[in-house]
Amino acid sequence: MSSFLKFDDQHAYQAEIQYQSPEMIWQREEIRALLALQTGDRVLDIGCGPGILAGEMADEVGPSGGIWGIDISETMLGLAEKRRAAKNMIALQLGRAEELPFADYTFDAAVAVQVYEYVTDIDRALEELFRVLKPGGRAVILDTDWDSLVWNVGDRSRIRKILDLWDEHLADPRLPERLTYLLRETGFEEASLKILPFLNRDCHEGTYSYWLIGFIRSFLEGRSDIDSEEVRAWVEELQALDRENRYFFSLNRYIFKARKPI
Repeated sequence: MSSFLKFDDQHAYQAEIQYQSPEMIWQREEIRALLALQTGDRVLDIGCGPGILAGEMADEVGPSGGIWGIDISETMLGLAEKRRAAKNMIALQLGRAEELPFADYTFDAAVAVQVYEYVTDIDRALEELFRVLKPGGRAVILDTDWDSLVWNVGDRSRIRKILDLWDEHLADPRLPERLTYLLRETGFEEASLKILPFLNRDCHEGTYSYWLIGFIRSFLEGRSDIDSEEVRAWVEELQALDRENRYFFSLNRYIFKARKPI
C-alpha cells in the first residue's frame, strides 16, 4: 500500500467512539453469532484494536478459556489493556497477521475484523491463520468492499477523487471480491459469506459515517494531490445535506466464515 492510516492517540480515541456506534455494535453481534464460542474456547483476535470485541468474547469463553489479542498499534493495545485489567483471560501483545507469534494448532477459533484489506501479503496472512487453528477450528473474517461506498453529493467528480485517494491507505480496497477463493486455496472449507450493509440517513457522533468523514479528512491533510479547500468543501456539503435532511450514506461489509478441515 502507498500509505498507512496511523493510529495516534487522537485517531485511536476517535476509532474507539466509532466502535460504539449502532452499526459497529450490530457488527460485533453478527461476528459473535458466527463464531458460536463455547466455554473453554481459545480464541485469537487478529487486529484487536481497543479490545471491545475481545472483552465480549471473553465473557463467552469464561475463565476456562482465553482470548489472545494482537495488534500492530501500541496505542490501540494501550486502550485494550485498560479493558483487559478486569478480565484475566485476555492476553495482549504486538503482532502482525503475516507472522502470528503462536504455535501450530493453538486456537479453537480466530477472528480478523478490518485487518486483511490492510495486509500486503494476504496469502501469507491466510496461511498463518490456517496454521495456528486446531483441526476443525473456525475463522471469521470481516472486510469492506470500498467500491460499495455511496454518499449523496452534488459534486460527483470530487467524491470520486477523494475516495480514490482514500483507497491508497489500503492494500486491497476490494478484497471481499476474491476472499472466498483465497480461503479455499489456503485449505479452508465451508467458506460462507454474509453481507452487512451500513446505512446512515443523518450524520452525527452516533453514526459510523460521521467518524469516517473525519478519518478521510485527516488522511488527506497535507497532500499535494488534493487541495485542502476541496476537502473542506466536501465536508461542508455533507454537513449542509444533513441539515436539509438529505444526507445519505451506505457501505457494504462482508463477513466470511471458514473452517479448517479435521
